[in-house]
Amino acid sequence: MRDEAHAIKERLKLVGVEPSRDRGQNFLFDLAALESIILFGKPRPEEKVVEIGGGLGALTGELAAVSDITIVEVEPAFCREIESKYPNCEVVEADIRTFDLASVGDELVVFGNLPYSLSTDIILYLVQYHVVVKRAVLLLQKEFSERLFAKPGTKKYGTLSVHVQLYANVYPGPIITGDCFYPEAAVESQVIEMQFREAPAFPVSDFFIFSRIVAAAFSKRRRKILNSVLQSKSLQADIFKQALADAGISPDIRAEDVTVEMYARLANC
Repeated sequence: MRDEAHAIKERLKLVGVEPSRDRGQNFLFDLAALESIILFGKPRPEEKVVEIGGGLGALTGELAAVSDITIVEVEPAFCREIESKYPNCEVVEADIRTFDLASVGDELVVFGNLPYSLSTDIILYLVQYHVVVKRAVLLLQKEFSERLFAKPGTKKYGTLSVHVQLYANVYPGPIITGDCFYPEAAVESQVIEMQFREAPAFPVSDFFIFSRIVAAAFSKRRRKILNSVLQSKSLQADIFKQALADAGISPDIRAEDVTVEMYARLANC
């Protein structure tokens, strides 16, 4: 793999980009790993594909061989590189977190190798656009990916798990080792697929209240939910106590043991 990594290093020099550790920029070059993403994600010719962060175009080339795609890339030098290599693809120079995905269309299929530092922001962004995104196939740090499909009662289950699972089913895929990237990643990565619903899995009358309760509950995840929420001072004590009673939820339960359905019921109450 040294030759492939050296080739990526030289290409980065040619386009004038230095990989940023702060941005979590690790460029996937291993052909077997790229193939495993495509085999798992199964892009189809009839699908409208959006790639987040095309980089040097490694995954872009695999996707473009199947379907016409739109690439949203924030780095101008990478945009020029992709445009020159794949003139039939549409390249949008933008930060995906502020881009209007609905402008591309609906029933979208999103692919991307996400930097760790932006993974939470981008995942919540995709949740926000669940109405127009059919599914997303993403390469994430393995430890982070496990938070998306974590079950109640486990250490990985948290605010991100609850928000994602309200709107999507998450399926784990292939694990990719750090030596498949340049610069070499210090940890393993994993491919996951998020299959979005148009409506939440459980009715939520006010998403702001839902998010506020979940955030307050997990602010002290190992404490009783009543104590955790009241100490956060996010909600009025008598109102929250009554909501717990109406929802049939014990005030002694911990945040990490409350299911997504229970959080939705609590928020509604």
